[in-house]
Amino acid sequence: MPTGFDYIGRDKALQEHWLKRLVAIVIDSILVYIPILALSSIIGGHYVNAWLLSGIALFLYSSLFDSAVGGTVGKMAMRLKSVPMVGRMTMTRSLMRNVSKVFALVLLLDWIIGMAVETRDPRQKWTDQLAHTSVIAHHHPGRV
Repeated sequence: MPTGFDYIGRDKALQEHWLKRLVAIVIDSILVYIPILALSSIIGGHYVNAWLLSGIALFLYSSLFDSAVGGTVGKMAMRLKSVPMVGRMTMTRSLMRNVSKVFALVLLLDWIIGMAVETRDPRQKWTDQLAHTSVIAHHHPGRV
């Protein structure tokens, strides 16, 4: 069975999908990290603790939004949606698929491992595979 890397090398739509996911996480990171880091600098907090707190906040924010509405602000802006492969998106699935967002390096490894293992769905990062979820293109009603 082919890996995600086998697919992405020849599939422009898949390349666009992963680019949208990258832009979405950048948007979400800005929304979460900037206020926490700014507040930490104002109150004189420790920089490392602020980064860790920001990572935990991104994990919780992503988990809550994925389970409640199927995606974060960044995903909605990129017209993406987190979906279960079967059943419904539970908080457990959402927590599982977002745990790697606590640390940026772990998230990068999650993406790389997801693309490196054999898969039927090259849109999945490794934790998506574990949680039986995926991210799909989603056009919101009333939008062009």
